Amino acid sequence: MFKIIIKIFVLQIFFLLLISCYSDTTHNTKNKPIQLNPIPPAGNIYKTKPALTPSKPSANKKIKELNFIKPKQPVLATKSIKKKITNDNKISPATTYPLIITGTNKKNITFEKSPDKIIAFDSAAVEIIYALGGENKIIGTHSFVNYPENTENITKVGDAFNLNIESVINLEPDLFYIFFEQYIKQLENNKIKVLYQQSLNDNFESIPARILMWGKILNKNQEALNTANLFEKRLNNIKIFFKNYSSGPTVFYDTGSLWTPGNNTLVGQTLNLLKLQNIAKDISGYKQYSKELIIQNDPQIIITSSPEYFLNSSEFKNLTAVKNKRIITTNQELLSIAGPRFIDGIEELGLAIYSPIFNKILLSNIDK
Repeated sequence: MFKIIIKIFVLQIFFLLLISCYSDTTHNTKNKPIQLNPIPPAGNIYKTKPALTPSKPSANKKIKELNFIKPKQPVLATKSIKKKITNDNKISPATTYPLIITGTNKKNITFEKSPDKIIAFDSAAVEIIYALGGENKIIGTHSFVNYPENTENITKVGDAFNLNIESVINLEPDLFYIFFEQYIKQLENNKIKVLYQQSLNDNFESIPARILMWGKILNKNQEALNTANLFEKRLNNIKIFFKNYSSGPTVFYDTGSLWTPGNNTLVGQTLNLLKLQNIAKDISGYKQYSKELIIQNDPQIIITSSPEYFLNSSEFKNLTAVKNKRIITTNQELLSIAGPRFIDGIEELGLAIYSPIFNKILLSNIDK
C-alpha cells in the first residue's frame, strides 16, 4: 500500500513538471515578434528614382531663364554603355574576303575585294565613307549631296530620286549603292553590282550598324569601330540623362512653309529622345501643318530656320512660344541625314532647348 502511494505521488510531480514546461514554451512563443515582411537581400532593393515632370511656362510672362527641367539631383551621364558595340581598345581585324552583305531586299551581294569605284547614291553613305577615309573611292553620287564641301567635285548621276542610267554605265562602277528600289533591275541588267539598303528615315539608332557595314566593305574596320563607338557613347549619355524625366515642353518643328515631321521620322524620333512633345506627333512623314492647328495646340517652343515669320505674324502673336520669345534656330541639315553627324544635331537641339543643364552631357563626352 505504501509503495502505491509513493508511485502516485511521483506521477503527480511528473505531470506538474510537464504542465510547467508547456506553459513556459507557450508564453515565450506569444512574446516573440513575428516578421511579416522580411527584408530582401540588398541586391534586390530597387533604387530607381521617380520620373520628374517639368513645369509648364506661363503664357502671360516671359521666361527669365531656361528652366523647363529642374531636377533636384541630375544624374551625370557617366554610366557605361549597356550595349557596347565592342571593346574600344581592341583592334578590329581586316575584312576577310569574299564578304557577303545582305541588302534590304534580302539579296546577298558578294565582294571579292574592297570596291575601288563606288557610286554612292545616298547622302548618308557619302558622309559615312568620307568619315572612314574612303572618299577617294567615290566616283559618283546625286546632286543633293553637299557635305563635305569637296563633294561638289564628284560626278552627279541624278538627283535624289531620278537617275541617269547612261551616266552610271559610262563610269563603270564596281558598286552602286542606293537607298530605294526603283532602278535596281535596270542597273543589274547592265551588269552593275547594286547594294540596296533602305534609308534610315525613322531609325537613327541603326546608324552605328550602318557605319560598321561600310567599314567591312571598305576594309576600314578600325576606323568604323571608332566612329560607331563614339556615336553610340554620345547617344547613350543622352539616354541616361533623360531617364529622370517624363516629359518636356511642347514644340512645333518647322522645316519651312509650316512643313513639319511626325513621329515616324528621324526628327520625330529625336524629339521623343529629348522628351519634347511634338504637337504634330500624329501625322505620318512630313506634312504641311495649318496655322489654325498651331494656334490651337499653342507650342511652348518653335524650332525653325525662319524665326521672323513667327515673330512678325499677327496671327501668332498670342502663342506661348512667341510671347516668351522661344523661337529657336538650329542646323536642321544635321537631323535630315542619318550619318555620323546626326549625333551633332541631337546635341545641338538639346543644348538649345535645355541649356545650361544639357551642358553636363556635352562635358561628359570630352576626351572620350
